[in-house]
Amino acid sequence: MPQYKIQNLFPTPLMMHDEIATTEKQRDFVYAQNWYRPEANNGWLTENHYLLDEPVMKTLKDKIMSAFNKMVSDVLQLPDTTGWRMTNSWGVKHNTGDWAQEHIHTNCVFSGVYYMDVNDSAGTISFLKSVNDNSTLPLVFRPGVYKEPTDYNLDHANVHPYNGLLVCFPSSLMHKVSVNKSEWDRYSIAFNFFPTGTWGREEHELVL
Repeated sequence: MPQYKIQNLFPTPLMMHDEIATTEKQRDFVYAQNWYRPEANNGWLTENHYLLDEPVMKTLKDKIMSAFNKMVSDVLQLPDTTGWRMTNSWGVKHNTGDWAQEHIHTNCVFSGVYYMDVNDSAGTISFLKSVNDNSTLPLVFRPGVYKEPTDYNLDHANVHPYNGLLVCFPSSLMHKVSVNKSEWDRYSIAFNFFPTGTWGREEHELVL
C-alpha cells in the first residue's frame, strides 16, 4: 500500500506559556484602576493603555517579554539583529454577562493576553479561521460533520484560560471571548508587540 506523509505549510502559531505569577500588590493595582465601558458596551477597559509600563507592574512585564521573546525566537528562528517591544497594554474586566466581539488588533504584528484572575466559567477565548483562508476547505464549503476534529478541518479553536496563562498570537488572527457565565469578575491584561532592530539586508534593510 502506498505510503504518504503530510507537511504543514504556512501554519499560524498560537503560543501559550503558563505559570506566570503576579503579586498581590500588582493585582490590587489592576483592581483599583479607572475603568470605562467601550462603545460595544460588553466589558470594561482600563483608562491606562500603558498599564504594564507602571513601575509596580515591571516584574510582570519582564516575565511576559521574556516568555514572548523565547517563544518567538524558538518558533520563527529570527536572527539576533531583530527584536520586539510592547507598544501598549491595558486591563480588561468582564462582569457577569460580558463578552468580546470578533476583532483583530491593528498597528502591531503580534498581540497577547495574560490571565490574571479568572475561573472556569468566566469565558473562553476563540480564534477563528479567516473567511479568506481557502488553504484546505473554504468556509463556504463545509460538510457539517467530521469523523473527528483536526487542525485541517477546524474553523475555530478555543483556549480555556486559567490564572497565570499567557497567550500570544499574530495580531491579524480574528478572535473573540465568550460570555462570562460566572458570578465573579474576570480580569485579564491585553497587549501588542511591534518589531525593533534591523530587519532585512542590503536594499531591503529596515532599521526600527
